Amino acid sequence: MNKRTSRSNRFLPEYVSRFKDRHGKERLRFRRKGYPSRYFTAPLGTEAFREEYRRFNSPEAIAEAREQAHAERTVPGSIGDLLRRYLAVPERLGPSEVTQTKVRQILERFAEDREDRPVKGVRFDHIDAIIAKARVKTVDEKGRKFGGIEAARKLRKELRRFFAFARKLGWITSNPVEDSQAVKVAPGERSLGFYTWTEADIATYRAHWQRGTKQRLAMELMLWTDQRKVDAIHLGRQHIRAGKFAIRQTKTGKLLHLPIAPQLAAAIAAMPPSDALCFLVTEWGKPFSVKGFGGWFREQCNAAGLPRCTAHGLRKATMRRMAELEMPNKTMKSVSGHSKDDEVARYTEAANQERLAEGAIKRLSEWEMSNPDGRLDAKSAQGTEND
Repeated sequence: MNKRTSRSNRFLPEYVSRFKDRHGKERLRFRRKGYPSRYFTAPLGTEAFREEYRRFNSPEAIAEAREQAHAERTVPGSIGDLLRRYLAVPERLGPSEVTQTKVRQILERFAEDREDRPVKGVRFDHIDAIIAKARVKTVDEKGRKFGGIEAARKLRKELRRFFAFARKLGWITSNPVEDSQAVKVAPGERSLGFYTWTEADIATYRAHWQRGTKQRLAMELMLWTDQRKVDAIHLGRQHIRAGKFAIRQTKTGKLLHLPIAPQLAAAIAAMPPSDALCFLVTEWGKPFSVKGFGGWFREQCNAAGLPRCTAHGLRKATMRRMAELEMPNKTMKSVSGHSKDDEVARYTEAANQERLAEGAIKRLSEWEMSNPDGRLDAKSAQGTEND
C-alpha cells in the first residue's frame, strides 16, 4: 500500500479500506480477522453505511460465515446436510430455548461421527445399534455422565422426528426409527429418578430451618409453586398479581396463575426487607443460576440431615400430595404445568400406596353396606350364567 492510499484510509472506520476496482470506481471494503470480507453498497457517512458497518461487524456475521463454510463442506443428502436444514428452524426442536438447546445437543452428538453418511443408507438395525449404545452409562474425561434408559428413550424420540423430516423432504420413503426396536425397561433397570420428599422430610427441614431464613423460603417456594428450579428461583414480587404468581414457564412457554398458599406467604413475609428482584439471591445479592441453586440447596438439605433430598424432589412431593388427595390429573396439571397424563404418572408414583389402598377399601366397604338391594349381585349372577 502506497503512502497516498494509506493517508486516504486514515479517516475511515476501523477495518474499512478504500480502493479502486478495475473500472476505476472507488469502493469500500470491510476486512477483519475471523469475519467474512464484505463490500459496502451505501456511500460513506450515510445512515445506510453505518447500518452496513454494524451488520458486518456483528457476532451474527461470524455465525453467518461459519454457517456458510459448514454448508460448503457438507455432503449433499448426508446426515450433516439434514441436520443443518433441521436446525435452521429452532421451533422444530421445542417450544422454549431450554428445550431447543437440549435437543440440539442430542442431535449434534448423534451426527458427530456420521456427518458424511448418506441419510438414505440408514437402516432400522443401525438405529437399534445406536440406541443400544446410548443405554450404556458412561462418564467422559470431564466427569460428565451420559447414557442410561432415559437417555436412550430421548434419543429415539428425537431421531424419529429427525428422520420424519427427511421423509418430508423426499430423501427417504420410510422412517428407519419407526421400524427400530422400542426402548424397553429390563427388570431392575428402571430408575425412579429424584427422591421424593416425604412428610417427615418436610417436617425435619422446617424444624431445622426456621422462617426468616433463605433456606426455609427456598423450600417453601419450591414446594408451594411446584415449578422447576429455573422458574422458581427467579420469582419475585413483580410476579405477584392480584394475590397470585404469574409464571411463564421457561421450558414449555405456558403462562400459569398460581395462588400463593398461606404457608408460602408467611415464609415470604418473615424475610428481611430487600430491594432484590428475586426472593432468592446469593450471598452477593445476585440471582442464582440453576446449577448454583441446585448445589446450594443440596448443602442446606445435608445440613438438615436429609442427604437424599433435592430441590427437584420437592416438585415430586407436591405431585405426590395431590395424588394422595386423589385430585384428578387435569387439576394436577394446572399446578405443575405438565401437558400429558403420562408425565403426571411418572411424578406421582411415590403416592402413598398404603394410604390410597386404605381409602379405597373403606369406600368399597361403605358402598357395600349402603347398597342392600343387591343390584350388583344380580348383575354378577347374570354375568356368571351368561358365561
